[in-house]
Amino acid sequence: MEVHLRPLTMSDLPRVLEWSQDEAFCLANGWPVGLPAEQLQDWFVRLLNNPPADLVRKGIVITTPEQPEGYLVGFVDLREVNLLEKRARLRIAIGDESHRGQGVGYAAGLQMLEHAFRELGLERITAEVHSSNSRMLALLEKLGFQREGVLRQHETRQGIKEDVHLFGMLREEFESASSTLRLETSSPQF
Repeated sequence: MEVHLRPLTMSDLPRVLEWSQDEAFCLANGWPVGLPAEQLQDWFVRLLNNPPADLVRKGIVITTPEQPEGYLVGFVDLREVNLLEKRARLRIAIGDESHRGQGVGYAAGLQMLEHAFRELGLERITAEVHSSNSRMLALLEKLGFQREGVLRQHETRQGIKEDVHLFGMLREEFESASSTLRLETSSPQF
């Protein structure tokens, strides 16, 4: 299995609609549960046709010998990209449940960090994760992010106040760790 990043296209809409029916995915990514398909489609079309200037979103595609054309399993974002301050916020979302916990998010995260630090010239990447998202907490640590703090009882999710963990990575930390991190994927396709 290889992991690649690519731009999202209209042909990806059916997969995104599938993910919108997965309550765990919606809660982990701040999507409303049970959003009508028409509303989600309108959002997706607007995102493709007029993406925010401070967002880099790529689809996460896996290829296998059985599916050499690739299969969309999620997306990875750089949000709030600020080229003047040289920083952004990372988000990884695996929509296909069968690929969660399989190393796909790790490979996609490494590719996006490569792009952020080496191609965009960013100096700092942050991430925010709810306490209940144990997979993402572990993934960020595996990618080499440092815990920088906790916003205690910061957001209400499903009627419960939840802590939000803050993570950060500096370019020099990525560069020193990238010699030991294994990038088991092809080069990103931006």
